[in-house]
Amino acid sequence: MLEIRDLWFSYSKGYVLKGINVKLRKGVGCLLGPNGVGKTTLLKCVCGALRPAKGEVLLDGRDVLKLSYVDRAKLVSYVPQELSLRFPYTVLSVVLMGRTPHLNILAGPKEGDVKAALEALELLNIKHLARKPFTSLSGGEKRLALIARALAQESKLLLLDEPTSFLDFRNMHLVLSIVKETVRSTGRVALMTLHDPNIACMYCDEVFIMKDGRVVNSGPPQDVVTEDAISRVYGLTVRVVRVNGHKVILPQRPICGERVETCLHR
Repeated sequence: MLEIRDLWFSYSKGYVLKGINVKLRKGVGCLLGPNGVGKTTLLKCVCGALRPAKGEVLLDGRDVLKLSYVDRAKLVSYVPQELSLRFPYTVLSVVLMGRTPHLNILAGPKEGDVKAALEALELLNIKHLARKPFTSLSGGEKRLALIARALAQESKLLLLDEPTSFLDFRNMHLVLSIVKETVRSTGRVALMTLHDPNIACMYCDEVFIMKDGRVVNSGPPQDVVTEDAISRVYGLTVRVVRVNGHKVILPQRPICGERVETCLHR
């Protein structure tokens, strides 16, 4: 179980995160909210990339922020929105980086580590890219390689920052299906940021709606993703309908008024 207790963070002026509380007992959780509310900052605090001013991050009762870098990396894997590498590492080498916390530094990767990396690549249908330079990949291919790296890390907690960005329609659903099935079959937990409430309803067990650096609503998507909640957080009038048993959120009208052309010519 992941539990974030009263977490505060500030870059310089004012707090970006203001007493965040999240409890994800199992499955896939989603941070949902407009740009700039602190979703990415929260993930970085959870993985230890940023040090919060106050608060705890507990994973099965252990405060991961008090662990060493190596011990934390064995428990938590993080997929950022982007990763810039200048050296042309092969895709396999990048995915093998996920095995680092499990390695003897003097010995390097063993056969089992290479196998885990190749299995992660195969799971995401990109094993054919193993020998290609990571720097030569498209944005979507890089995203898949980074997710493969996190899966190869075999951590208890998966953190994914906008995992569907750069992905085409098929790969978007492939990745989210794999994450959900991996979590279900291995007993892991995953926390991701998303922008589309429809995707959150399809793949997430818990949704945490954020606004102004706070979690303002949380719970199962069928309870939390409502017309009123989405309208208040995004400032957009929406209508919730059901299609083949799935909840679908639709905007009732263009944001700029009754005519889209008004927006296009501004």
